Amino acid sequence: MKHCFHRYNTYLLIIVSLALLVVGCHTTNKVAKVGTVQPSDNCRIIQHELGKTCIPVNLERVVVLDSNIALDPTIALGIKPVGVASFYGREKSFRGPSLDVVEEATNVGSTEQPSVEKVLMLKPDLILASKNQPYQLLSKIAPTIPMPFPNFDQPSDEALFKQALRYVAKIFSKEAKAEELIDQYQKRIEDLQKCLGNQLQQIEASVIFYNTDLVYTPARNYDAIADVLIDLGLRPKLIPASTYLNIENIDQFDTDILFVISDQQKSLSFYQQHPLFSRLKAVKNNRLDLVPPERWDTRGILGANQILDDLFKYLVDEP
Repeated sequence: MKHCFHRYNTYLLIIVSLALLVVGCHTTNKVAKVGTVQPSDNCRIIQHELGKTCIPVNLERVVVLDSNIALDPTIALGIKPVGVASFYGREKSFRGPSLDVVEEATNVGSTEQPSVEKVLMLKPDLILASKNQPYQLLSKIAPTIPMPFPNFDQPSDEALFKQALRYVAKIFSKEAKAEELIDQYQKRIEDLQKCLGNQLQQIEASVIFYNTDLVYTPARNYDAIADVLIDLGLRPKLIPASTYLNIENIDQFDTDILFVISDQQKSLSFYQQHPLFSRLKAVKNNRLDLVPPERWDTRGILGANQILDDLFKYLVDEP
């Protein structure tokens, strides 16, 4: 595996080197050597986990390769990227932002394997990447900033979607806008709490990801849905480890309300007739709701607000 990865990186390095010759005039003037920081009147330094990056003061051509964490807050802050990577190889799949918001951006491949050639030809002045992407290679194209990834062994006290928003806001000097968005989100939480009233103390909810009998629950300080439910005070039941569904563990999900996130597009009748799911009181009482992964499998402020939209519908409009 390491040998294959080395060959892949070598291949990309050759491509980047050749392509830099093609667009050399543009790139040579913009990009400093990897590992060096050259601040100037037109450049400011951003510190991150892999070092320091000097980015242009006036950013115009942003490429977002981390559609898992970085894309949502970038769009929320009013930045229109010229290039984006899709979510885990799913063409035109973006968690949080709607397709029409990013339709004008060039798709540069998937988050796990973006096309370096396509990124290069977009002539970016900033690349937002994930920690798993080739930082050294990308930094030869344009200033690159890797997004921080949560430490599950030492979870933060703050939701990831709020941390990511503030982190991206610092990059674009939009800190005030980020706090405004967080305040708006908090106001919506309070509005929903008022609508639910005493029900908050009475309802217990579960949210599960379901994939061919493999069940896992959202992680706090990572998946927006977990933190939204916690902020709301809805007492979500979060099971820490993935598990195969069986008769011995099905009762872990026996709550008043059950939200199911699945890419398999199973109908509601599938769960009603399933020998295990049909045992749950949420299914018996018609309180199982199928929710779309593109709206609920998110880690951004836009996704958090989409979840709130749906919770108003499921908990208030359809009690």
